[in-house]
Amino acid sequence: MAKKTSLNKGLQALLGEVAPVSAAPKEPAKTTKTTKTTKTTKTKNNTPTSEINVSSIKANQYQPRTSFDEKKLKELSDSIKKHGVIQPILLRQEGKGYELIAGERRLRATKLAGLKKIPAVVAKVSNLQSLEIAILENVQREDLNPLEVSKGYQRLKEEFGYTQEQVAKSVGKPRSSIANSLRLLSLPEKAQTELENGAISEGHAKVLLGVDPAKIENILERILKEELSVRALESSLDNTNHNQTKKKEKSRDELNLESALSSKLGSKVTIDDTKGKGKMTIKYYSYDELDGIIEKISS
Repeated sequence: MAKKTSLNKGLQALLGEVAPVSAAPKEPAKTTKTTKTTKTTKTKNNTPTSEINVSSIKANQYQPRTSFDEKKLKELSDSIKKHGVIQPILLRQEGKGYELIAGERRLRATKLAGLKKIPAVVAKVSNLQSLEIAILENVQREDLNPLEVSKGYQRLKEEFGYTQEQVAKSVGKPRSSIANSLRLLSLPEKAQTELENGAISEGHAKVLLGVDPAKIENILERILKEELSVRALESSLDNTNHNQTKKKEKSRDELNLESALSSKLGSKVTIDDTKGKGKMTIKYYSYDELDGIIEKISS
């Protein structure tokens, strides 16, 4: 039995009323032509499914994905040639045609396979639901690269006024995960490009976020040139910081303040002060712990 994922629940919650449609909506349903060109069946959960002409479907304006693996697309196309499209795509009616909501890989592979029609469910959904479903389908199946995920979250915030908490509930992830993802958009453009094309990983990107912005591009060049792993990068930066930092004995005030803050936040806090300037570091060891810290700071 297939495992029921949060994606299934999310899509079911977002779809709302599903409306069966014909491939030629303007023609009377009783005509022979419509009966021959449109085939309507039902999925296992009794959702009406129609065979829709691929030429009448346009791309999703809210699609968060910007790149597709051509090799995997060809593999999917070959599978569709043999077995057909197993899972219907999701559409919504727009004028005389349809707009894709979810299933762009299946649609592209179907076109690549030379097929003229594709099974689809046509739903009544809003612009917000269209974006949510597109993000849900890709993010929860881990089909997007990290930067595409970040941009998808950002669109929910900018175009629909979502808070980080609302984004987190929408996609079923901790708020700290959303915050960390959005931080990737603060990286320099070159670092974002290398992350998007897979030259560096999300782990590398998160390490770069903790680096002096003026040094990020130089460190990025090192990662690419020396093919540094995330662990090797962290080790290299730790050694550099250790060599550059002169250890000094902390004052009683610093120690007392560290102790008080650690007790207040429930996590280790360190303070590095030099004549009234410095930094405060709060350590955490899980997203749950980070969520707890954020709640205490926000309250």
